[in-house]
Amino acid sequence: MTRMSSKYNDSCLKMFQFLKLLTQGPVDFNVVLDIFSDETTEGKSNPHVALNKYLNTLKIFGIKVQKKQNKYYLLSSPYKINLNADDLTSLNIIKNALELLPNGKHKKNIETFIKNLEIRFSEETQATAKAINSTQNLDYTFNFSELKEQIKQCEEYCQQNHKLEITYTDIKGKLNHIICSPVELKYQKRKICICVNIQNEGRIVEIPIDNIKSINQLPSTNNNQITTTTITFKLKNRLAQNYKLREWERIEKFEPNGDIIVVNKNEDQDLLLRRLMRYGNSCVILYPKFIKERMLELINKTLENYK
Repeated sequence: MTRMSSKYNDSCLKMFQFLKLLTQGPVDFNVVLDIFSDETTEGKSNPHVALNKYLNTLKIFGIKVQKKQNKYYLLSSPYKINLNADDLTSLNIIKNALELLPNGKHKKNIETFIKNLEIRFSEETQATAKAINSTQNLDYTFNFSELKEQIKQCEEYCQQNHKLEITYTDIKGKLNHIICSPVELKYQKRKICICVNIQNEGRIVEIPIDNIKSINQLPSTNNNQITTTTITFKLKNRLAQNYKLREWERIEKFEPNGDIIVVNKNEDQDLLLRRLMRYGNSCVILYPKFIKERMLELINKTLENYK
């Protein structure tokens, strides 16, 4: 009994050693044979037969291993994770964006991370990923090369401490003229915006740079500290459970009933209010008061369209 237990323990150690090597990357065939070199079948050393036995054992536990050009590759992990369609779509965007990165350490690290993630997909996640890859036809050809000069100029404006005079068209096509202080550039899907602070209003505005008609740097420097409006709102019901925080947001409080209090800072107020309107009864703006009044005004204007 002791000899049998010792044999089982030895087999388990070899199995784990094999798995450890596989999780680190492709394993050379000769290295694998060395692990099982002392295995015997009917009193004879036969590492090839032993290797097939262990591979079949792994297959029983749902761990898939593939041999290709004298190397073994791990196709699935003993530990599974579940991702939904939104998660997999985001992962696909990252994978396609990698093609735009130069070869180097960062690109290699991200590729390794994605590969380690994919081999841990559950069967359901693998099926979802396969369906998305076969039907999804996203356009990743868009880039900002045509806006290269404007981007470079706006980056310089953000680094310098001067006010700007900007004329631009908003989402409704209305021409606007503002005096403001540049904050940062923000890349958003298929557009890039310059975020500016309108100090006399204490709010941030995001202006797509291809909507800018004219931009002039004023000689006056911005000596005042940039002040922005912090907006606090409550999210309820399923929205509170599934809401994904933006990088400029934080959760202030978790309510006993599952509601959450969110603090938002530095987002374009017009864009924020339009977003919060889509949440309907599941969202309530708490303060400041003038933002609540702006939301009420926006809702009333929308309702007038249906009278």
